[in-house]
Amino acid sequence: MAKKGIRFVDIKEKLNHKTDSKRSIKTNKNITLKTVSKTKDVFGHNLKLWKLLEHKIEKILNFYQYNKIETPMIEYTELILGGILKNEAENKKQFFLVDKVGEKSIILRPELISSMIRSYFENKMQNQNQPVKMYELGQVFWDKTDSIFSQFYQLSLEAIGDESPIVEVEMINTIKKLLEEFKINNVNFEINNIGCEHCRDLYVKEIKKFYKEKKTKLCSKCKKALKENIWDIFNCHEEKCKALRSGLTNFEEFWCNDCKNHFSTIVEYLEFLKIPYEINSKLWGVGQFENKFVFKINYNEGDKKKTIGHGFRHDDLVKTISNNGKHGMGVTLDVNTLFKMIRDQKADKEDKDFSVFLVQIGDTAKRKAFEIVENLRKENILVKTNLSKDSLRAQIAIAEKEKVNCILVIGQEEVMRGEVIIRDFQSGLQESVSFAKLIPNLVKRKNQIN
Repeated sequence: MAKKGIRFVDIKEKLNHKTDSKRSIKTNKNITLKTVSKTKDVFGHNLKLWKLLEHKIEKILNFYQYNKIETPMIEYTELILGGILKNEAENKKQFFLVDKVGEKSIILRPELISSMIRSYFENKMQNQNQPVKMYELGQVFWDKTDSIFSQFYQLSLEAIGDESPIVEVEMINTIKKLLEEFKINNVNFEINNIGCEHCRDLYVKEIKKFYKEKKTKLCSKCKKALKENIWDIFNCHEEKCKALRSGLTNFEEFWCNDCKNHFSTIVEYLEFLKIPYEINSKLWGVGQFENKFVFKINYNEGDKKKTIGHGFRHDDLVKTISNNGKHGMGVTLDVNTLFKMIRDQKADKEDKDFSVFLVQIGDTAKRKAFEIVENLRKENILVKTNLSKDSLRAQIAIAEKEKVNCILVIGQEEVMRGEVIIRDFQSGLQESVSFAKLIPNLVKRKNQIN
């Protein structure tokens, strides 16, 4: 017996009659249904917003000739802790290490720059036009005691093979344009010249001379820094150490001519490009491999100034990783902070993608649904459906949660007549159209909301 054609009733009223039964989920007692500490799942709207972020990043960076690279999440430990994070090597508990019998120690990467430099030499990119500009957006693993997450995303840009100060200018300008794409305009760059190896050697002598009779007034960390890595004293936030440090001769007096010209060229171009900056003579890198130029990327959140990333020239790091290395420049952005800023500022706005939900009743309609879905896909119309459901009410309930623009309904009689019912989800108005006119009708509706 043929089924009657579909007739919409008050959807809201019908949905209100559904039961609210709750079923308990039985699980193995030995399985913990919880994410590992300091990690999280990303799904639904947040995942959609994340994909938008990835797309915008790729679009902007490709325009400025930074090519995307994807490196493995695991590297040999010696690459990371013997290089850029050498100062952190003693505290191995904060890293995720894998020791396999008969093999070198492996580490889940805590940063991206070392991997990109390694890839540059391993894949003989020095034979390409220089500098080689690349970027990576990927997950890193670093369990700092004061961090919210131990698994998080970073965005790192790298330019290897050129010593020109224009490399730094291009990188800063690219970051500024990228942030502007996300409506983040209140950005300021703190910059400093930390000199070359020759300049720093002269300054180290000055620092040791300055602290010779004052080291008893320093905190334990600064005392240790004087013996092991003297540049760490500039990262100390103890008030007594900051006050004492203020009497130290400015490093500017020890710059060689090459370092002076390098820095002045960068400043000249930043002013020409109207990029906001401030020179902070107390800004130093986070390790021992930075040289010549370092910068921080700050933004204002209310009355507070927050840092979203930092960059530095690291010729010394490139040389440490490979004897054939000469020059490198990199910047790293905290993408989780960037994501939060975008979400809080609602830079994603309201999603205006036009979408429909196809409801089918009966086997004949289900078969026709496959054809309709494919035709809509070819016309770039987003169609959602749940072909495993047979109930009208169940499918309407799903459509309501999906927040689609229209609901398409076909039953056996609709298929026989060659028609489909279109119901506007917002107004509740509906009409029947032939299969031939379905796509033109939906295209018109799509154009009206965009």
